[in-house]
Amino acid sequence: MSPATHPDFGHVDTWIFDLDLTLYAPEHNIMEQVRNRIAAFVEDYFKVDGERAHQIRYDYWRKYGTTLGGLMAEHAVDPHGYLEFVHDVDMSLLQPCDRLRTGIESLPGRKLIFTNADAPYAQRVLAARGLDGAFEVVFDIHRMEHKPKPALDSYHALCSQLDINPTAALFVEDSAHNLEPAKTIGMTTVWVNHAADDGSANPRPHFVDHEIQDLAHWLVAGKERK
Repeated sequence: MSPATHPDFGHVDTWIFDLDLTLYAPEHNIMEQVRNRIAAFVEDYFKVDGERAHQIRYDYWRKYGTTLGGLMAEHAVDPHGYLEFVHDVDMSLLQPCDRLRTGIESLPGRKLIFTNADAPYAQRVLAARGLDGAFEVVFDIHRMEHKPKPALDSYHALCSQLDINPTAALFVEDSAHNLEPAKTIGMTTVWVNHAADDGSANPRPHFVDHEIQDLAHWLVAGKERK
């Protein structure tokens, strides 16, 4: 049974998707490139070595939700130049996925992207995955006023600006902690748990309604992991 016909989703009229590591798997190696570009930016900005740059990158990510958040809060770094630099990655590692597009197009109602990246990068990812035109809106980090997920303000902004009733919305995301605020405001939550692919024992958080491993398979075949 596909999500479009599953009784648990009969109330859903808005389908919201994270971008990175949700619309493609970790093995595509896009996020490793982005992390390395972030470290390169930090290395140049602070004039430190690579090991220290990665530590700063990680520390800001933990404290602020994104490295950019830390750089803006503590050093007033321009977000546009930063994002242009860190998103200059090789998209040829991504390939179109007809099953994913078919599954998304089969969903009744609105389809949206909610990402901590910026819209130009998101559009490149969507094009590489063969998902051009599949989504109504990309709600990006600029529209969040640079308050990245899981900042609750950005979930409220998403719903307010796009006229979404959160109790009739479903959010699919690979980072489980980003689902907690979605659940808080009433959304149905779906966790893409990549760790389960290798048998890792990641417990399912209480705010996760449904846990899956592969988005295209779930959308088309409808075989959820319980």
